[in-house]
Amino acid sequence: MTQSATRRRPALPPQSPPPGTRRRSVGSKVLGGLGELFITLGVVGLLYVAWELWWTGLEAESDRQQTLEEFHSDMPIPAETAAAAGDESVPADFEVCFTLADGTEIGCAAHMRSRTGPEDIMGTVYAPRLGDTWAAPIRHGTGAEQIDRGGVGHYTQTQLPDEPGNFALAGHRNTNASMLGDQDRLEPGDPIYVVSYDGMYVYEVRERHVVAPEEVEVLTPAPRSRGGETEAAILTLTTCHPRYSNRQRLIHHAELVDFVPPGGAAPEGLHHHAPVVEMFDVGGGTG
Repeated sequence: MTQSATRRRPALPPQSPPPGTRRRSVGSKVLGGLGELFITLGVVGLLYVAWELWWTGLEAESDRQQTLEEFHSDMPIPAETAAAAGDESVPADFEVCFTLADGTEIGCAAHMRSRTGPEDIMGTVYAPRLGDTWAAPIRHGTGAEQIDRGGVGHYTQTQLPDEPGNFALAGHRNTNASMLGDQDRLEPGDPIYVVSYDGMYVYEVRERHVVAPEEVEVLTPAPRSRGGETEAAILTLTTCHPRYSNRQRLIHHAELVDFVPPGGAAPEGLHHHAPVVEMFDVGGGTG
């Protein structure tokens, strides 16, 4: 074997990566890191949405059920007393605080006026259009302490059902049991019932509006849309609009049309609610 045949070939110098390869590698890492960050943020965002829409709803619904049970357990039951006496209906005597234009006498809301503490329940509102089992406890105030707990809150600066003016209530549409989630289903003529230990205040929906959040005149004793009818007694429901947004407010005004004292005839639309059956007579209701 010749010397030239056994001579080793010189080692080739290490090849440099093509221009831009290193930059692409760093860029890929950055993009990969950003991608992971966005995925993480997306997962966190989805978890937050699930918590807002689902978990808060479970908590609020549990609170609503417990609150209704406690409120109803202390309700007067004149209907039961009347049945024991063999009478079909024995409406309780009541103090008149307000008389409608047609002569209908409206009982005083003495019990509601006494229930203004943060844990107090003023009454319960029923709206058959929103569901056969729909019932919302009413708390005094519209802060998170009141409306995050599966009910509606009373605007403290507004009136009560036993006087001319505006009995205004607020509730969530998207979270915390979404008590007013279907408020847009309400139509003119639909009944809404406010039940307290004082009796039942019967309203009929008159009109619907969508307003900006700052248009607080919908809470005044005589909302502009009502033409300044200061002698009317109205109920106002307010919630966010459109659904899953708080850009606007959905407003429904309902007018007080009747009062049923404890022991009086309950409207048929409420006969399946046990508390109503206990407090009112269900033998002759027609509403």
